[in-house]
Amino acid sequence: MIRVYQKKKPEPFFNAWIEHPNPEDINSNEEFRKNFFNYCNNKCVFCETPLRNNNLVIGFYRPIKGALNTINGQFSKQHYSWLAKEWSNILVLCIECNRAKSNRFPIDGEFCSLYSDNIEINKEKRLLLNPFKDYPERNYFYDEEGMLIPKTKKGKVTIDLLNLNRPSLIDERKGEIIEFNNLCLHFRDSNRDENHLNRLVREINPESPFTGIKRFHLKQMIENDLIPYSSEFHPYIPDPSLILYHNTSFNDLILIKEEYVKKIEIDNSFNVTNQKDLHKYLSRQRYIEYIVIKNFKGLTNLKIDFRSSRSIGAPWLMILGENGVGKSSILQAISIALMGDIKRKDIIRKDASNFLNNKQNSGYVSVKLSGMMDAITIEFDRNSETFKGSNHIDPRILILAYGSTRLLPNKGELDNFTPSWARVENLFDPFQPLVDVESYLAWLKYEDFEKVKIAIENIFFEKVEIIRTGDNKEIKFKFPNSIVKLEDLSDGYKTIIALATDIMMVMKNRWRSYDAEGVVLIDELDAHLHPRWNIEIVKRLRNAFPKIQFIATSHNPLTLRGLLENEIAVLVEDSNNENTVIQDLPEQKGMKIEEILTSKYFGLYDTLPELNDIFQEYYSLLVHPFPNNSQQERIDELEKNLAVYRKLGLTRRDQLFYKAIDIYLAKEKEENKQVDIDSFTQDIENIIDFLQRMFEK
Repeated sequence: MIRVYQKKKPEPFFNAWIEHPNPEDINSNEEFRKNFFNYCNNKCVFCETPLRNNNLVIGFYRPIKGALNTINGQFSKQHYSWLAKEWSNILVLCIECNRAKSNRFPIDGEFCSLYSDNIEINKEKRLLLNPFKDYPERNYFYDEEGMLIPKTKKGKVTIDLLNLNRPSLIDERKGEIIEFNNLCLHFRDSNRDENHLNRLVREINPESPFTGIKRFHLKQMIENDLIPYSSEFHPYIPDPSLILYHNTSFNDLILIKEEYVKKIEIDNSFNVTNQKDLHKYLSRQRYIEYIVIKNFKGLTNLKIDFRSSRSIGAPWLMILGENGVGKSSILQAISIALMGDIKRKDIIRKDASNFLNNKQNSGYVSVKLSGMMDAITIEFDRNSETFKGSNHIDPRILILAYGSTRLLPNKGELDNFTPSWARVENLFDPFQPLVDVESYLAWLKYEDFEKVKIAIENIFFEKVEIIRTGDNKEIKFKFPNSIVKLEDLSDGYKTIIALATDIMMVMKNRWRSYDAEGVVLIDELDAHLHPRWNIEIVKRLRNAFPKIQFIATSHNPLTLRGLLENEIAVLVEDSNNENTVIQDLPEQKGMKIEEILTSKYFGLYDTLPELNDIFQEYYSLLVHPFPNNSQQERIDELEKNLAVYRKLGLTRRDQLFYKAIDIYLAKEKEENKQVDIDSFTQDIENIIDFLQRMFEK
């Protein structure tokens, strides 16, 4: 992070956006985005990740839709709405930093009064570094591995809140500093060659990626007389005598790092159920970054990465795959790892060894949460009665998990609505019902009722208000033209309402608004839903719970609507019956349903059942480079059947091309890997050449 110099007076492009008769959402105005990205050096002002693949967004220093003070847990729904169009409050963030920042705004003390002017706002004792007002370089240093080490309280709070030491960032910074170090050595050894000097200056100017670590490294080299100071460095390193840490020895820096690592370990030791640990829980965002599953049930060796989502809010992942391939096992593995030891002993009524793959001797499940240094891991072997592991005793996040059967409760069933931090019973026992919505909403105190009802109302297609009548004993839904009792709504609505209420029943235990964070696992999200609901379900849940991470499975292409790039994974079995996950998939947005069904998402050859069966057998035979007589006879017979449906081309040119493609796709299907574009052209040329010789014979 480096200082970004912002003029006090707004730029003309900002005024043009503000003065527009109907100013749109700040991120939907492409011209404004382009101008402001350029103004902020085309990179995230916090982590310095450069613009690439549409990874940057315009956000706000002080959140405008409610603020959470992570120091004392205070939440204000009104802060800081009046700064939505304030020049000094907007900035450029990468998706990861924007997601981590969310509505967090740490302050020593209280929020300023509502609608305060800048003079009053500046009196707040903010703890998040502001690249426009602070000198970030004075608050931290870097180690040789690319890790950011805080030197001040502001530095620590900023690094922790934005997760500025996430592994991907450390790796990128390390790569940059290796190249930069080589450049510095070339400059030194070339007797200050002008070309090397110009390259050095370009690398430390504000537009360069990860400028902060390069400037720090250059300062260290100058300070240690490893490289001569040059006047061309002056705009960025004004005077060698003012170099950061000039009087701090290397040993002192090591001690500062060791102290910081100890603090991280303390911060990571918390229990979400313990009120005393609330500030640790709220201090940073906790989403699943990746999971590794080894020998859990039928899953022998699996890794799923959740970090590629392009969502500004919480990331989603929809897992597709045939029945029996292990989708439900993935959800169970995540749930068991995250629910905490007390819940595990209550829910899992069989020995841990029962979850071990029959052919293996030991296994583990490892779940890496953002904002945590080490993964949560459970381990088990043939003799395990309970799950061992690391970081697995205390629950760290709020989690809910649902199986494919989500029953509504029978009338008269009692529920004392005891606070829960892990509501996962339904995933392991299909007879565990969802919450009794009417009883629960009637039981809630007014303040909690108001919070919960907002989430439920956001699920509906139509504008609706949930009201309590008859001394709060009856729940009704007020639509524009009617008032309907809960029991009179459709079964689809009642199931979705029960799901939303179930989620809020857990979330409200730690969050003071519906804007809650947690993880929800749902098996067969599409089960028993009307097609309209299948199309809308992701969008509706996203709207109601924008900061909850959903991981779901589905068999329905309609359910993919509402998912963003890199939010779909396909679980398949290879030729050795080993499970593997395909995540590098084409964008499904804009695809027709038939295209989705015949794409990598669902893997059908054709939407006609009889053709799908023919293609499956046809491809299973084409994988043989030298088919025997009986195999060749069957291939010829299947090609005659496909020709009836005009699936093999009408001209000789088309037939050559289709045959080449079919052979390639058969090979791809057999190996369960995607087309390698680099080798695709050469392979097709080889196949066509082979077929040409066959036709000539």
